[in-house]
This record gives sequence, C-alpha cells and structure tokens, in this order.
Amino acid sequence: MQQPRPFWFLLDIYGWIVLIMSIVTAFIIDQWWVILLGVIGYLLALLVDLLGGRALGRTGAMRLARAEQENRELKAEQARLLGAIRERDEKISGESKPAQEDKTDK
Repeated sequence: MQQPRPFWFLLDIYGWIVLIMSIVTAFIIDQWWVILLGVIGYLLALLVDLLGGRALGRTGAMRLARAEQENRELKAEQARLLGAIRERDEKISGESKPAQEDKTDK
C-alpha cells in the first residue's frame, strides 16, 4: 500500500518560487494585491505537478508509466484490428461484385 502524503503540496518547489517572486514583486512595487497572483501561480504549479504525475511519488509515477505504456499497446492493437477488418470488408465486397454482375447478365 502506498504511504499517505498529507502535505505533498508543500513540497512543490516551483510553486514556492512563484509565490516568493510575487511577494518580492509586491514589496518592490508596493502593490500587495500582487501576492494574489502568486497564490494563483502556486495553485497552477500544483495543477501542472498533478497532471505531470510528479506528485504521485516514485511508485505512483511507475504505475502511471506502466498504464501509459499499456494504453499505447492497446491503441496499436486496436489499429491493427481495425485494419484487418477493413481488409476483410474490402475482400468481401470485391468477391460479391462479380457474383452480382453474373446474375444481372442473365
């Protein structure tokens, strides 16, 4: 079982960098509302972290990589099967045309 990480969002270095940069900017320009932009940036950094799979930890990232590989293999298998079905349909339609032409000639 995977270990719970209750405060994983505090370990996001990119989020902290964005937040600190907004605090420094707010101090320099003397507009403290700019910190809200830093909070939004922190949340966006967390969102990107979640979408990228880095917040999952080592075992979660391994499972995500395996699932992505399996998904690629399934899509390749689907494409192969659809191609075989198309070829079969073309072959069937090609064989049925001469039989229909013979019946119309009589």
